[in-house]
Amino acid sequence: MHRPRPAVGLSLAVIAVAGVMSGWGTGPAVADPGSGGTLYVNHNSQACSDSGAGTESRPFCSVQAAADVVEPGDTVRILGFANDPYPEVTLTRSGTSDAPITFTGEPLLPNGPQASLTGSASAPALTLKGVHDVRVESLPLSDEGADAVAVTGSDHVTLDRLVINRPAPSAPATGSAVDVDGTSSNVTVSRNWIGPGSAYGVRVRAGASQVTVTTDVITTMRQGGIAVTGATGADVTSNTVWAPCATGISMDGGSSGVVENNVAVSTGSPQSSTCPAPTAPLYTVSPDSAGQVTSDYNVAANDAAPSAPARTEYSWAGTSYATSAAFRDATGQGTHDIDRVSAYLGTPVEHSPLIDSADATAPGELTTDYVGRPRVDDRLVTDTGTTTHPDRGAIERQDTIDIPSADDPSPTQGIAPFDTSMKTDATTSWGEALTYSIDFGDGSAPAHGPAGTPITHTYTTPGLHTPLFTFTDTDGNSRSTSYGWVVAGTTAPPPASLSMAPDTATGSVNAGSAQFTAPEPVDSWEIASRTLSFGDGTQQNLAVNTEQPLHQYPAPGTYTATLTQTDRFGRTTTARTTFHAADTFVATDPAYDTEKTIAAHGVLKLSAATLRADSNGVDAAQLQIVTTGAKANGSLTLYTAGTTRPGTSTIAFEKGRTALNEATVKVTPTGAVDVYNNSSGAVTVNVATVGLQTHAQYAATYHPATPVRLLDTRNHTGGVTGPVAGNHSVTLTVAGAHGVPAGAQAVVLDVTATTTKSSGSLVLSTHGTTDSSLTGPYWTIGQTASAQIVLPLRDGKVVLRNAGKGSAHLVADLVGWYGTTAGGSEFLPTTPARILNTRTGTGTGKVARIAAHATLKLKVTGAHGVPATGVTAADLNLTVPSPSGNGYLVAYADGTPRPGVYSLNFTKGHTAANRALVKVGTDGVIDLYNAGTGPVDVCADLLGDYDLFPAG
Repeated sequence: MHRPRPAVGLSLAVIAVAGVMSGWGTGPAVADPGSGGTLYVNHNSQACSDSGAGTESRPFCSVQAAADVVEPGDTVRILGFANDPYPEVTLTRSGTSDAPITFTGEPLLPNGPQASLTGSASAPALTLKGVHDVRVESLPLSDEGADAVAVTGSDHVTLDRLVINRPAPSAPATGSAVDVDGTSSNVTVSRNWIGPGSAYGVRVRAGASQVTVTTDVITTMRQGGIAVTGATGADVTSNTVWAPCATGISMDGGSSGVVENNVAVSTGSPQSSTCPAPTAPLYTVSPDSAGQVTSDYNVAANDAAPSAPARTEYSWAGTSYATSAAFRDATGQGTHDIDRVSAYLGTPVEHSPLIDSADATAPGELTTDYVGRPRVDDRLVTDTGTTTHPDRGAIERQDTIDIPSADDPSPTQGIAPFDTSMKTDATTSWGEALTYSIDFGDGSAPAHGPAGTPITHTYTTPGLHTPLFTFTDTDGNSRSTSYGWVVAGTTAPPPASLSMAPDTATGSVNAGSAQFTAPEPVDSWEIASRTLSFGDGTQQNLAVNTEQPLHQYPAPGTYTATLTQTDRFGRTTTARTTFHAADTFVATDPAYDTEKTIAAHGVLKLSAATLRADSNGVDAAQLQIVTTGAKANGSLTLYTAGTTRPGTSTIAFEKGRTALNEATVKVTPTGAVDVYNNSSGAVTVNVATVGLQTHAQYAATYHPATPVRLLDTRNHTGGVTGPVAGNHSVTLTVAGAHGVPAGAQAVVLDVTATTTKSSGSLVLSTHGTTDSSLTGPYWTIGQTASAQIVLPLRDGKVVLRNAGKGSAHLVADLVGWYGTTAGGSEFLPTTPARILNTRTGTGTGKVARIAAHATLKLKVTGAHGVPATGVTAADLNLTVPSPSGNGYLVAYADGTPRPGVYSLNFTKGHTAANRALVKVGTDGVIDLYNAGTGPVDVCADLLGDYDLFPAG
């Protein structure tokens, strides 16, 4: 059986079949499959149709559609789920004695889902109206106030193995689980489980005839368990009725028939509106029925506490009897009745007087109990019944088959092929001989034999196999058990596989986070455990199915992740992948965060909060530094707080002159930076944060550009001709041209002022906002000055304002931009290092200045923490110390045409420094061209590099 049922030996659980559905099957059904066919109903199928043929591939959507077309000999198979019930159904079509109509909810597959019907407050779940030769079986039903099943004007009807339940009412209950009206005959109500909630379990109305109510379990009815009124030839046999609130079995109104082998149980419930008669007799036969009813082999059982009110066992012909002895002596009925026994809704306990004590010849007695088990002889009990030894009530005690729990196959695993031995030493409580059947679970033929004989089996097919043991006694009673897994291993352990992808969002990337994929391995059943070590000292246990763990790394760097798989035999396999955690760029609206004076050879400490570098995963800050009021010539070095000061310089300054530069500075895990003044005099420093590099936020990648001139007021490039007057501005469109997309988040420009008519400075602002401005280069009258500037974009435009009193020509060159992930580069900060110094031969191997109009080739990859391949740009600080003439440097990618742009302007006798984000050639080399009139020394300090996304 596959329908819900209570467990043997335990009290019955309430089986809820809930829910009301309506509106299905409103169209006409037209199918006519012919006699002896099967009609399918499944409203969970997307192919269902009430105008179709009711086939398995195209079932009806409603049960009513099938009921409207069913023919003699047809079976209607109702599929679906109990928690998704069908609405009420009325059947008006009949079968024949040789070809009955059958409705069944039995699932197609063992342990499969089971459909249900539900009624409403005004209509039964199922109505059989004027039909004959109909069978309804294996179907859950429920109602909301009316009858669950109503049989009206029908004959030769069988209701078998139904599960009928209704939520317990908060008010007096109405309706019956099964109601047979007075115009019906030859109705059998058998082997049903009827739960609490209705007023009556089975109610047979006046005028009905030949109604058999047999082997049902009926629980907690509010008005009566089985009530027969004015019916002739009614047989009430072998039912178990849990009757705490009303009479268990009653026959009145001039009824005739037999009441035998029933068990009615009193529970001692208190009286209430929903339990009106807790002390009513367990059995009642009215005066007008007593002369036509035979009663014997019944049980008046008690499962109430000793303190519960006394309950009358019988009311016969208007007289109450407290005991079966009194009833027997006074009426001559109940000769074999039993009372004063403890019973409950479950299998009778061993040696219970209910066992082997029923009348096997009672009308309506079945050869099986309500769950379909045979009526058997208990070898431990002396028979007091007749012939075939049935127990009283609906539940038959079976032999207890004991299968030792420790009898696992031995061994339980091995590399296929391998042999294992299995014991078959089960026993029974009745001492019966047992036979076994073993399904080895590997597709081989089952083995059979007498219990107690061990058997050996060879597993040749790798896999997890579950041997199923079934032991059967001489009565056909059986018990099955499985002994877990038998593991037949593969010759080689399953290989491991691991891949990695960057953690990207729409247009951005978290460059320190990796999305790993560990696919479900081949022969995954063989894997016992999987562990992914991320390469940073942490690890995660993975399930055997495909997993995609996301891991955030603590800092930029190269990490090797290792997946280790261990199979059930202790064998391991591994897979590895490398992840290069890096940084991406968060543009900030620049603001001058601090202005401090640093004493000669003093150190200024800048906190993370000051630099706005205290957000997730910040590894470096892009800063603009302005020096004023210098008391002597010198330079500043910016470096990670608490580390050894490097031998590099960030900005050079001269006594009495203002200087400006941008630089990328690694920060501590808390975001701090130290600023060292190597001058013999004090200097005032003003610092602004123009961007952050982070490994733990979704941010932008860098796109180095081939340098191109966007603005030159000397020749109308950019649409402006002529010098820009003092305190006047030029608006320059950057995005949407020269490869810079409209959605770019920030731009890197080299800006220059030349032909200057007074001292002054350049102010650059993000167009469309008033809170995003930076000071550009400072100049003296007649000086050419340049600076590299990183500026956020709003609408793709920037504003350049001449903050001096006199006019100046303005030049702007595109260096690169920050924006979408695709095609971009991630940043890898390095410890600051001087990679070029022509005065000492660093980077060239010889001491030699760069001659006028000459080019120096500088290798930047493969050293100082810079990868050998994949580098797209280098973040440098270029310095020309004390040049002997005027001029400028052009820094560009080796192997590409030299662009006509400025990277660093210098003036005779004045040390000049400028940040330079320089595109790197495919050979890892950058070119430095001296456009000056004489040879110059050049220093290059490395601050970091950009690698093509994903970094590798």
